[in-house]
This record gives sequence, structure tokens and C-alpha cells, in this order.
Amino acid sequence: MYELITINNKEVAIRYGMNSLRIFCKATNKTLNDLSKLGNDMSLEDSIQLVRAGLMDGARKSGQPCLLSIEDIADALDDDMDLLTRAMDIFSSQFNTEEKGNAKGDTLPKKKKS
Repeated sequence: MYELITINNKEVAIRYGMNSLRIFCKATNKTLNDLSKLGNDMSLEDSIQLVRAGLMDGARKSGQPCLLSIEDIADALDDDMDLLTRAMDIFSSQFNTEEKGNAKGDTLPKKKKS
């Protein structure tokens, strides 16, 4: 599942899942453990890389090419600072699995407290 986000007056697909996290980790040399800290004191470079990773995976899932480079995304942010907020909102909503369940529509079991 992907969502559409407007960048430079064009709607493009954006998706956050394991593949987009893989892309992000590869681009930033982050580890799985580092992902738990996403959003806390995130650098500008990391935030732009996270947007790009979502766009790359959205493009893959929608069957369209990803034509935006890191520089293109940074330029788009110059014109529309709300772009970053919208992308992070999509990131948050797509990883809110406790309420929405996984891609198949199943809900995840709640962890039992020991």
C-alpha cells in the first residue's frame, strides 16, 4: 500500500515499509537499532534521506520511476516546508501497526506483560 504526496505540484507515490527502511539504512549507514531513534534529534540529511527512501519504495510499488534526487527533494523543501511534515505523518501512519494491523489487514497481538 502506498499513499500519494504532492511535490512540485505533482502527485507521487510514497510508502514506508521494510524496503524503505532498508534503503534508508543503506544510504545513512544506520543499523536496525538506530531506527528506534528515528524522529529524535534527526539531522536534516537523515530526514531528507527518509523522505527519499519512502518515495523510492512508493515508486517501486506503484510501478513508476522515482525521478527525484536528494537535491530535488531539498529544493522542494525550500518551496514547501510542510512537505517534510506530511511525509513524516505518512511514515507515522504506515508504521502504526498496533491500531491498523499489517498489510493483510490482520491486527498484531498485544505483547503480554511479564
